[in-house]
Amino acid sequence: MLRIPGAGLLVVASLHAGLINPLPITTLAGAPVVAVCRVESVQRGALVKGVSALYDERHTIATLRVLRSMPELKALQIVLHYSSSNGAAANGHPSFARLEIGESYVFPLAPEGDHWRLLVDEGWGLVAPAIEAMPGEAAPASKRDFILREILHLLLRGSYADLFRFSTYMQMRRADELNDEIMRGLTARLADGDGRWLDISTALLGNVGIPRQKLHDFLSNGPAQIWPFAASALAARTLREVPESGRREGVLRNMVRYSAIHEWGSAATLVPEFKDDPLLLQLLPGYLRQHQKGAFLIAYWLVNNGQTALLDLTMGAALRVLNDKNADYGEVNPACRLLVERGSDRQFDEYLGALRESKVHDVSRYGELWQVAWEGKPPRVLRILAVVLDDERVASKPGDPIRYCDFAGYLVQKIAGEDFGFRQWDQMPAAERQPAVLRARAWMKRNEPR
Repeated sequence: MLRIPGAGLLVVASLHAGLINPLPITTLAGAPVVAVCRVESVQRGALVKGVSALYDERHTIATLRVLRSMPELKALQIVLHYSSSNGAAANGHPSFARLEIGESYVFPLAPEGDHWRLLVDEGWGLVAPAIEAMPGEAAPASKRDFILREILHLLLRGSYADLFRFSTYMQMRRADELNDEIMRGLTARLADGDGRWLDISTALLGNVGIPRQKLHDFLSNGPAQIWPFAASALAARTLREVPESGRREGVLRNMVRYSAIHEWGSAATLVPEFKDDPLLLQLLPGYLRQHQKGAFLIAYWLVNNGQTALLDLTMGAALRVLNDKNADYGEVNPACRLLVERGSDRQFDEYLGALRESKVHDVSRYGELWQVAWEGKPPRVLRILAVVLDDERVASKPGDPIRYCDFAGYLVQKIAGEDFGFRQWDQMPAAERQPAVLRARAWMKRNEPR
C-alpha cells in the first residue's frame, strides 16, 4: 500500500470536505468590488482573543497593488485588513486567506473606513489565484465573468507554478460549479493536442489525494467517488485532451520535471504505478544529481515500494538533504528514515554526527532529526535515544513542560519492555517523570549498543 509523508492532512481534509465548504463564485462575485491585486507586503499582528487554541487566528494587514478591478478603482495601492493563520485548513478549523508576497489574486473586496476587507473573513477559496499580465480579451459583462476570465487567463498564460496554485484553489470545490465553463473556455482557445493541456492536467493531478486509481481507470471511469471534487474531475477532463500516444509519457515527464512544485503530488502519481517504468529510472538520476527539490521524495518512495535500482543514488541524496540547512521537514524526515533503516554503518554514523551537531547548534533541526526514533527499531534507535536521553531542555509546552529526555525515556521504556514509570503525559507531572528518566538512563547504560 502506498504511503506518502505529508499526505495525511490532504486525505483527511478531502474525505470530510463537507466541513470545508468553498465559497461559491456567485457569492464572491457579490462583493462590492472584485479586483486583481499583487501582494506587496504582509504584516501579521496580534492574536485574536477568544478563538480555539488549535489554530492562531491573527489580525493581518496587507498592502496590495491594484492591477485591474470591477468597478474600476482609482487608487493604485490599497490596504487590506483580514484574518490569517499558520495552520492549514482542516475539519473544525476555520479556513483563512493565505497570501504570499509577490503573488497576484482575485480579491472580493468590501470598503471599511480608510481600508478594505475581504467580503467574508473565513472560508475556503476566499481569493482566486491570478497572474499580473493583463488579459487581451474584452471587458467582462459581470463580476462573475471577471473572475472566470481571470481563471482562464491564468490557465492559458500562467507559469506552471501558477497552474498548481489554481489546482489548490479547485481542490475542494464541487466539480459542477466551474468545470464546464472552464472546459468550454479552454477548448475554444486551445487547439487539439496543444501542450498546455498536459501542463494543466498534471498540475491538477498534483493535488489529487490518495488512494488513487491507475491512470487508465482514472480516465476511463472518471475520478473515484472518494475524490468527486473539481480538481480531480478537471484533471481527468483536461488529460483526455492530451493525445493518447503521448499521454502516459507526458504525465511521467511532467511529474519529474516539476517535482519541486508538487513534491507530494509527483510521488503520489509516480509510485507505485510508474515505479518500474524504464523512462522514470532513466530521468530521475539527473534530477537527483541536480538536487532538484522533490526528486529525492520520489526516489525515497521508489525504494520504499520495492524499486531499488536507484538505491545508491537515493542514499547519496539522503545525505545531501541531511546536510542541507535549507531542507524542510518533508524531505528531512524521509532522509532520516532511509539512513536509519537502510544506511550503511558509515552513513548511519553521518546521521548521528548531524544529530549531535544540531543538538548544540540548531535546536529546530535537532527536533526534526530525532523524530525518526518514534517509528524506528533497535539497535540503531537506541543509539539515537542515547543522544537525546541526557537533554533536559524543554521540547514541548502543553501545560506541564515536557523535556527531550522525557520523550526519549518513554521510547526507551517501550523498547526495553520494562516499566520505568512513564504514563500518558497529561497524567504524569514533571515530578514523576524525573525518576522515570533516571531509570531509563540506568537501563541505557547497561544495554546501549556500541
